[in-house]
Order: sequence, then C-alpha cells, then structure tokens
Amino acid sequence: MTTANQSSQRPSPAHRLDRGWLLLALIATLLVATLALGRFTERVDYILYDQALAATDRPSPDDIVIVAIDNRSIEAIGRWPWPRHIHAELLNRLADAQPRTVGYDVLFVDPTPDDAMLADAVRRSPTYLPLVIDVPGSNGAPYDIALPSGPLAAAAAGIAHVNLHFDGDRVIRQAYLEEGDGRRSWVQLGAIMAGVKPGGAPAIEGEDGLRQGRPVLIPYGGATGHIPSISFIDLLNGSVPPELIAGRHVLIGATADGLGDSYPTPKSGATSQMSGVEIQAHLLDALLRGDAIIPASPGWLLGFGLAVVWILLAGLLWLRPRGIAIMTVLVAVAIMMLSFGLFRLAHIWLPPTSALAGLIFVISVEAWRERVRLRDSLIREQIAAAATEGELQAGRTIQLGMLPPRADLSAFDPRLDVDALLEPAKSIGGDLYDVIRIDADRIAFLVGDVTGKGVPAALFMALSKALAKSVVLRGVSSLAEAASILNEELMRDNSESMNVTMLIGIMNLATGELMLMSAGHEHPLHIRADGSVRVHELDGGPPFCIVDFPYPDEPMKLAPGETLLLISDGVSEALNGSSALFGHERLLTALKDKQSATAMIEGVRDAVRMFEDGTDPTDDLTVMAVRYLGSA
Repeated sequence: MTTANQSSQRPSPAHRLDRGWLLLALIATLLVATLALGRFTERVDYILYDQALAATDRPSPDDIVIVAIDNRSIEAIGRWPWPRHIHAELLNRLADAQPRTVGYDVLFVDPTPDDAMLADAVRRSPTYLPLVIDVPGSNGAPYDIALPSGPLAAAAAGIAHVNLHFDGDRVIRQAYLEEGDGRRSWVQLGAIMAGVKPGGAPAIEGEDGLRQGRPVLIPYGGATGHIPSISFIDLLNGSVPPELIAGRHVLIGATADGLGDSYPTPKSGATSQMSGVEIQAHLLDALLRGDAIIPASPGWLLGFGLAVVWILLAGLLWLRPRGIAIMTVLVAVAIMMLSFGLFRLAHIWLPPTSALAGLIFVISVEAWRERVRLRDSLIREQIAAAATEGELQAGRTIQLGMLPPRADLSAFDPRLDVDALLEPAKSIGGDLYDVIRIDADRIAFLVGDVTGKGVPAALFMALSKALAKSVVLRGVSSLAEAASILNEELMRDNSESMNVTMLIGIMNLATGELMLMSAGHEHPLHIRADGSVRVHELDGGPPFCIVDFPYPDEPMKLAPGETLLLISDGVSEALNGSSALFGHERLLTALKDKQSATAMIEGVRDAVRMFEDGTDPTDDLTVMAVRYLGSA
C-alpha cells in the first residue's frame, strides 16, 4: 500500500490557504451568485416546493364558498355570456342571505342596458368587481386598463385585479397582491376580500410595463374541489339555504368546461386544472389565516448560498478529511431543515437548490484537490525510497520469511484448494498474506499491504501479520471486533506513522459461508464455477493505523467450485513503460479458463509481468486464490 497517513500529513490551516483554495472560493462564490440571481435552479426549486406543499393539506374552509358558473348552470340558463339582469338577480339573492363579502370574478366592462339594475344589486352587499388589463394597449400603449362599465365601478365596494402569472413550467404557484401603472394600483381579488389595502410594499417592474408588487406563493389547501361550492343555478332558483351564505366570503366565477378560466396548479393534478375563481378562493383562505407563503428575495437567496459556501470553505481550512465529511453531511441536512422549517413555521419559501449546488461544487473540487495532494505525496514517497540495496534485500528476506510456504497451502485441507504468492518489488517490502486454521471446520485467510519501504516496512509487515494471526485465534465474537482490536494494537507505538490495508476472511469449510472485513484493501473477485467473474464490493473502512473505525462484518458464501481471489494493488496498478495501468479487463483475461487456485494466481502473475515487459515493478505483487471444493 502506498497511501500516506492522512492524519499526520494534512497541512496546517495557514498552508491550506493557498492559491487553489482562493480560486475555489472565487469560483464557488460566482457560481452561487449566478444560480441565485439568474434563477437557473427554478425548475428544481419548483419540484421541492411542490413536494413541501403536498404535505400541507388542511381542512376545507368554513367561511368561504364558491358560487360556480358550472356546466349545469350554462345548460339551464343558456350560452355564455348571460344578460346582466341574471347576475343582478343572483346578487339580490346573495344580499338576502347577508354574505360577509362578495367577489364577482366576472368581467363587466362593456356597457349594457342592465347596468343600472346590476349596480343596484352590487350596492346591497360589499361586492368587489374585477378590472381588465389588456396587453398590448391601443394606439401603441403597452397596456390599457378597463374598469367595470358605467355605474358598476362606483357601486362596487372595491375594484380588484385577477391577473395570474405562470411560472416557468406553466403552473400557477404565486400571485402578485398588487398591480398597477405607477399612478394607480389594484389589489388581487382574493386579497382585497381579505382586507389587504394597496400601497403596502414597493412595486417592481413587470415584463409588460405594469408594476407588480407583494408577491406571495399560494399554499393550496387541497386539490380541485377543496373549497366548498354551490351551483349558480341552485342559488338563482332559491334552493340554497341562506345559512350556507350568511357571514361567509362568497366568490362567484366560471368553472364550466369551455369557458377557458382554468389553470394547472401544484395540487390540481397532472391531468386536471383548477378554475381561476378557486385559485382566488385558495388565496383568500391563505390570507385570512395568515398562511400565505412569502418567497425569499434574490438577495436572501444569494446570502443563503454564500453563507453555506463560506462555512464549507472555512471548514476546509480547519478540519481533517473525516471532519470535512461530517461537516458536509451536517450542512446539507441544515440546508434542507432550514428551507422546509421556514416554509412550515414562518411561511417563508427559501429555495435550497442554489445552496446545495454550492455545497456539491465545493466538496467535489476539494475531493479532487485532496486526491491530487495524496498522489503528489505518493510520488514524493516513491522518490524518497532510494534505500541501499542491502537494506532492501534485508526487508525482502524478513518479508518472505514470514509467509507460509506454498507447499503447506496446497495440503491445507481437502475441502479447500488454496494457493498464494508474493513477489516483492525492488523498492517496496510491505505485502503479506496468511492462511490460519481456527478449528476443525473454520479457517482464516488474509492479504495485506503496508505503506513504506525497506526494513521498516518489512518489520511493520511482520508485526501486522503476527498481530492479525494472534487476534483471529483469540476467539473474539466477530470479525468486526477482531478488526477493531487489531487496529488498536497496530496504532500503539507506530512511530514510523505507517498504515496497512488488509482484507481478512473467516470461512466455514462445512458450509462455504464466509465473513469478510476490508480495511481499505482492493475488492476481491468472486469466480463462479462456470468461470464468470464479478467484483465482490465491500463497504469496509480506511486502512488500519489511520483512525478508530467501526469496521463492518460482511457475509458471503461460496458454493462448491467457486473461488475468492484476493490481490494487492501491485496487480491492478501495475505499470508498463507507457505508464498505462494493468487494470481490471486484463485481470479478467488472465483468469479465463483457469480452474485451480495455482493456475489462477500464476496466470495473474504471468499476465502482469508480460504487461510490464521488463519495466521495474512499482509495488509488491500479491495474489491469493481460495477455492472451495465442498464439504467432504
């Protein structure tokens, strides 16, 4: 193994504040600013908002009712638009029932002979009428504003706008409570019925030249039909009990098919839409209860994202890799909790996507920088490995003298075909393997790889092998416990700051069941009886002698005729003269049509040496094959 001890080699905060860190800080800041101010994450934010909204259904309001101009009413009264005396008759019916307010979401712009009659009916209840904003306007004007005709505007309790604005995905999520032309402004129909007055907040310039202000996200309480409704024709015919109207806010509007006043909303479903009058009712319901959602301004989005980025950047200066990983998880969780906590408790929507994007970018770049740093450290260690030939030879002698002879492995147990080989490189002396009998039916096997070179690496290899054997034979309750003990023992008096990767397995020869534990080692290969090969990936943990870590037990099972092949990185990372890696595909080719354990390990060794083509090996080469023959 050629990875340095990260705990001892990570630079101090002063050294980490280098040009790379400053460049990362600059790019991350620009990225978050671009995402937050350019609204590039809107589509993802819509998805998250809709998910948050889906969890906030509430009971239908008991103080709001819709009078629906529905299909049944169109069929009974006749084609739309209806004469205004019919609307006047309905308003008179409503007035007799004494509603709290009336919002008539129908346009009465063009004058008709019935306007005086309708105006008299409007005066009988606090009735709010909508205006029309035509874009573009006449004679080159950006827009025209048309108030209710003749006496209707004067008779109404107030004039409101009913403009709805699509988000980028053509869904209605928000409304501007106030719109106007700079000289005059009008409040949204649902808002004016809730008592909202104009002029409460600065306006912003809209795309069509209108001034739009006080945006809110509508927290729809439920799907289409959530707001109680009665049919226009039933109210007109007098078949609606007055108590269904008395003291309630009444919204009148079109819900019939073909009238064109329906829109997709987060809760209207993928195949249905919600009428404009019901959207106004949901807005009214939210304002009456103080539940309307305030969208965070671009400035708040920018500040949120930058705070996350700079917390991470500061952590990169002060924390070690394990602390950085923990901090990343905690910051990600905090982002989501803050965003959804503000949504639920404070009725503020602070989208988390730009902050999460900044987090992912910073951590991804830092992970790449850490890999580069470790690779540079590895190169420096290899260059510094210019020991004397005598020292290297002594290291190889110690190393090879500690290994079990291959002849002993071939006769280890009739239920097992096991073989292993280790060929030291010229400059490294730290690989190891062993096969240990625990009892009549259980054996242990291991392959390891020590950081370092020469005599120190060989001595640490000998210590690692001896301790591993001792711990396995202690009879501890699990391989995970054995790994923890071994890690603790190896960390004692490790003055050379070495570490060791190791893969340990315990096998029941009666059943073929295995328990595996990996401390930063190469994944083993599972070779089935038909010759197919797959990588058996292990969760594992870091190499021994770096940190205290809860290494997991990882079970598997070999059927008769199946093999587990263990290698060191001297196989997978072998280099030829062109600095190309031996790699996974060549390893699979080397194993093709190999039946016995000996044939497998020697086939891998021969393939690596042929690939190197005389190039000095950069690391020890270790291969072990454990082939289960089945219970006798």
